[in-house]
Amino acid sequence: MRLEIENIDSILSSNERVEFYGGWDDVLFLAHRAVAASAPVNVVLVQEFGKFDPFLVKKFQRLLGNTSEVFIRRAFKAEDVKPTIESFDKELIVIDPYFHGKKYTEITSSLRREVWVFTREVRGLPQGGAFNHHSMHVIVKVKRSKWGFRFYLIKHPTMPYMEIPVSIEGMYKGEESNGLLAWAGL
Repeated sequence: MRLEIENIDSILSSNERVEFYGGWDDVLFLAHRAVAASAPVNVVLVQEFGKFDPFLVKKFQRLLGNTSEVFIRRAFKAEDVKPTIESFDKELIVIDPYFHGKKYTEITSSLRREVWVFTREVRGLPQGGAFNHHSMHVIVKVKRSKWGFRFYLIKHPTMPYMEIPVSIEGMYKGEESNGLLAWAGL
């Protein structure tokens, strides 16, 4: 799985289980990009109703030149989350697995596979908290800033805590420009 943002993908590429968390609108925006960039990919969406926008995924796919299919299954109840996750064989993106606030142990056990998880921030921590913290290889906090997004590498097996800024342009295009230097031809 990937975001098609080179400096972040290079850090995450060798890790099987990655969790992104932060303000829900920011994390959900990033989840749309990850789905578009990783296609063909399997997605589990855990919500009774939600803000997941297939048109935003298609927009990102057009920008990234990726027309592959996205396979989505929804889990409407807490009891549906684990069987829905386990119904996929290959790599998986799971969006908001702890939405219902129950069955944390069962859900966390089903996430022990090649997975990217996008979840909410609750009191400064990922919603899965201690249940999920030990099973994830990498944990990344996502935060919107005035000029774009900041990715805080909270947990990584080989790298220390770090902050990676990505501009709004970088979020859409996947690359950072040199700003006025590029425009001036320098």
